This record gives sequence, structure tokens and C-alpha cells, in this order.
Amino acid sequence: MDLPVVQALKMVNSASLSWLDGAYQTSLPSDVIGNTDKTIVLITEFLSEPTNFGNSKFKGWLIGVEAQIFYKSKIGFSTLNAEIDFARLFEKSGWHIEQSKNHTKDPDTKQLSKVFYFSKKLKIEEAN
Repeated sequence: MDLPVVQALKMVNSASLSWLDGAYQTSLPSDVIGNTDKTIVLITEFLSEPTNFGNSKFKGWLIGVEAQIFYKSKIGFSTLNAEIDFARLFEKSGWHIEQSKNHTKDPDTKQLSKVFYFSKKLKIEEAN
């Protein structure tokens, strides 16, 4: 089974989000840092732990990702519609929206950003 960030990245990359120029996992490549000409998302892990305990054994795994959207400086689309589509993408794939943080603006680049936290419970096979 893929790590949470890999699962989320594959899902985002397979979606047709016309407003999104790129998606990355764990960290941003150096050529992307500071670039305000593209809207990108950075997906990092915030949760990965056993869950659903019974008979002294866990029967599930709880995973979670942080998805941080960095909007390009000249936005030509509705950020609210983009965020609704983004959240629905995760929801349709069985992820739960843990948090949706307020928009922030970077003081240096003036770039608008938005952060979501998504979680998902995985059912795992019983170990022999």
C-alpha cells in the first residue's frame, strides 16, 4: 500500500483540475520555490497510525495529509470554486475533511495560500 502522500498525489494528478499547474509531495523542488506564476499544491503527511483496536489488535490504519495550495499572483479564476472542487475530489475518494484553514498571504511574495487537512481510515487485513 502506498504512503498517504503518494495516494493523495496520485489522486490529485489524475484529476482534471484546470486551475492547478502542479502538485508535489513532501517538499517543493528548488525551481518551484518562490515562483508566483503558477498555482501549485504541496502534499505532506500529518497522520499515520493504527486505529480500530479490538482484542488487543488494531484492525485499521488512520492516514492524513496536509494539502497546501499556493495560488499564482495573478489569479484568473474563482479560488472558492477551486477549493470546493479540490475538497470534493478528496471526499469522493473516501477522505474526511479534518480542517480547512483560513487564507493567508505571504508577506514577501504576496502569494495567497490555503491549507486543508484530510484523513482517511484504511481497513487492514488480519495478520496471522
